[in-house]
Amino acid sequence: MAGQRILYLNADGLTPFVVERGEIHATPPFSTGEQGLTAFDAYLRNCPPDTPLTLLVDLPDESHQLESVPFVRGRDRQPMIARRQNQLFGETPYRTYLSLGRAKEGRRDEQILFAALTRPGVIQPWLERIQHSSCILARMVSVGFLSRTLITPHRASPAPLLLAHVTPAGLRVSCFDKGQLRFTRLTPLKPGACPPSGKVLQTEVQRSFDYLSAQRILPRKGKTTAHVLALPDAPAEPITGENTEHGLAFEILDPQPLAQILRLKSRLTSADSLPLLLQALATTPHLPQFAPAEALAEHRLRRAAQAIGALGAATLLISLGITTANLLDARGQRHLAETRLLQVRATEKHLKAVTDAMPATPLPLEQLSLTLATAKALISTNAGPEPALRQLAAALAPLPGFKLRHIEWTVSAPTERLAFQALRVHFSLPSGAEHARQRVAQTRALLTALGTMSTADITIEKQPAEMNDTQPLRITEEQSGAETPQLTVRIQFPPDHP
Repeated sequence: MAGQRILYLNADGLTPFVVERGEIHATPPFSTGEQGLTAFDAYLRNCPPDTPLTLLVDLPDESHQLESVPFVRGRDRQPMIARRQNQLFGETPYRTYLSLGRAKEGRRDEQILFAALTRPGVIQPWLERIQHSSCILARMVSVGFLSRTLITPHRASPAPLLLAHVTPAGLRVSCFDKGQLRFTRLTPLKPGACPPSGKVLQTEVQRSFDYLSAQRILPRKGKTTAHVLALPDAPAEPITGENTEHGLAFEILDPQPLAQILRLKSRLTSADSLPLLLQALATTPHLPQFAPAEALAEHRLRRAAQAIGALGAATLLISLGITTANLLDARGQRHLAETRLLQVRATEKHLKAVTDAMPATPLPLEQLSLTLATAKALISTNAGPEPALRQLAAALAPLPGFKLRHIEWTVSAPTERLAFQALRVHFSLPSGAEHARQRVAQTRALLTALGTMSTADITIEKQPAEMNDTQPLRITEEQSGAETPQLTVRIQFPPDHP
């Protein structure tokens, strides 16, 4: 049968339960004594290997101590708590603690509720048989701490309150402050006295109230509400609503709404709150743990092995995914490379076929044609630059006082079997800002004289900066070390006037 296996332990013996999807299935109980333990051994052997078991302890021997300890963090915290537990409950290994927060005044010490099951002899025989079986102890929880789940959220209050409910072990009265357990007491009931009468309920709750008031856990002034979890018609005698003398008020809680909140499907037929507790235990994690570390070693090893196995499986899946992606990518790259190689080979084959179809020549035809045309142009201009220089001299003869730096004579590449001659003439002009007007006037005179060469194409390649402005005259500041301003003119002659 699947589901959570919960072992309910009280002073009369141990009863196994299976909680599955809100349904609770009971197994015949095992009484205390050798016969009951032997039957429990047989029960454990019939369980599947590595079955997790939860032990729910409902004993009157449960002690609670609220202590103020220095607020410590890090590696010193656990040794300090262990020393205090040894001082309070050194004779039992079944102990736990619950932090209630820090005080708001003074040193702001930490408030810790230490708890222990003070009669280990009742628990030890059952626990030893679980440890020697193939089953695993998952956790050990007390009914006192678990009863906090019986307080519905809309009834939770920051003020202290009492909760009374009945289990097979007896009547349990617990005190909660700000939602945390502060005190619990179990009163065994006589056989056949369940559910208890209203008078018994009132008496036991009043006794717990008086004790807690004396310990200043409950306020002496004001009203404290005691919630009694029972069917409305369960008590044989009615419970008075309020004790005005002591400030204690009673309120009957119907367990049916709580069963709906906990999603309990089994029907409640009595005032016994055990079905509610079993369902709450199956659905509530992180409850205070009473089992010693060595009793939970196998469970922790199993959880560690499961975590390692899950991590290994996840790592394997990730590795397989990455490997698959790399293989697919490599296959795509290989296909692309093969396609490109086929394209390159086809191109090379086509180029080779075109090259083979062309006739072989010593030099490219265009280069041979250009060389021949250049040779013919040079032959046609065997007179040299003399005719061009004569025309330049005739144009510049009327102008005195200019400086000619140098002349370059070139023959351009032939066009339609005709070569063009060109002269590049460089003039030196007066330098300095004080000669700006003279420089402009001389430049204009030279350009006017060169313009008389009607058959030549005159191009100005360089002229003074003053000539580039649209203003009549702009004096340009020269930097130190600048070269003498130049006037460079290119004169191109037609082919029929070499």
